[in-house]
Amino acid sequence: MSRDQEHFRWLDGDEDRDYTEWCHLWEGTRARRPHDHPGFLRMMRSAGHRPAAAVYAHPTGGRVMYPFYWRSLEDLPCSSDSGIPAIHLVSPYGYGGPLYEGPAENQAIVSKAFEDRFEAELRGRGAVSEFVREDLFEERLTIRTRGDRLEQQPNVVVRLDRHPDQVWREYLPKVRKNVNRARQQELRVVFDPCGEFLDQFLAVYHATMERTGAAASFFMDRERFELLGRTLGSAGGLTYVHVFAGEQIISTELLLLSSDAIYSFLGGTLPAYFDMRPNDLLKHEVIEWGGGRGFRHYVLGGGITAGDGIYIYKRAFDPSGVYHFFVRRIVHDPERYDRLVEEHIAYERKRGTDWKPRDGFFPAFLA
Repeated sequence: MSRDQEHFRWLDGDEDRDYTEWCHLWEGTRARRPHDHPGFLRMMRSAGHRPAAAVYAHPTGGRVMYPFYWRSLEDLPCSSDSGIPAIHLVSPYGYGGPLYEGPAENQAIVSKAFEDRFEAELRGRGAVSEFVREDLFEERLTIRTRGDRLEQQPNVVVRLDRHPDQVWREYLPKVRKNVNRARQQELRVVFDPCGEFLDQFLAVYHATMERTGAAASFFMDRERFELLGRTLGSAGGLTYVHVFAGEQIISTELLLLSSDAIYSFLGGTLPAYFDMRPNDLLKHEVIEWGGGRGFRHYVLGGGITAGDGIYIYKRAFDPSGVYHFFVRRIVHDPERYDRLVEEHIAYERKRGTDWKPRDGFFPAFLA
């Protein structure tokens, strides 16, 4: 792609040629954000959602990659506009938004040019709404001016670019106590980039999802994890880490890897072994492993709700490593958006249901 030419592409993650181009472009990004890889989007897709990416090159050398899902709204039971193109966009689970790479001094001009081209593309495709889970590291993001940007619950990021002794000292005392207790149990930590222990991982993970009452979408089968291993894993974008008691995995986590960050993704712990504190040991070993390999961040994420017990547990590993997590809600076609809400209300009324949009859900017509 010539530096002196402007170029915009909409890549379809379900088309083989576009998928191959998408992988090549992803491998060429500095960030190599795992949530942007088409294999990740294929694994995490919901029914009716199609993976896509908008990619843009500016004559200044700045580039933008924006992966997302889109779903058709024409087939909604409540829609009276059947046959007229209408779509909703949503970024994948985790962290996303349009990734900017290029000279910092050109970020504003490239962002404006991308947004103009992207808006024109969306108008042609009948975009009604867009929901974005934004990257925690804002300097990576293309500047956007559309929509409402809303702060969600805080997220914890353990800073790995510190001396290991400093990291250890800045754990809350209960973390140091728990790691030492786990070490006394002679537990063994194993990093598993190839998914050699996938069956045991799945047993612990699914048991944890059942115990915590997780949504059905989190009960992913073995095939989806194998897909992720063949795609993102083959590009070095993930590793499993397990804590063994003897020959049994008692705590486990799937980590996603960018060029400079480790993302805590999916995992669990067997409750019979809670007293051994295996998950504290797991996270401590990931911190030492990541720091020794040049990673700068270990993203633990947030809780289910702001300030809950999960968040408090994570924050104990780096009390100062709190980042703000934002989402962006964009209504591209306000008239059609409002009509879809009213049509959903009318549709449910005919079925004898007193339906109304759930507070805080976006887009409201899909609540």
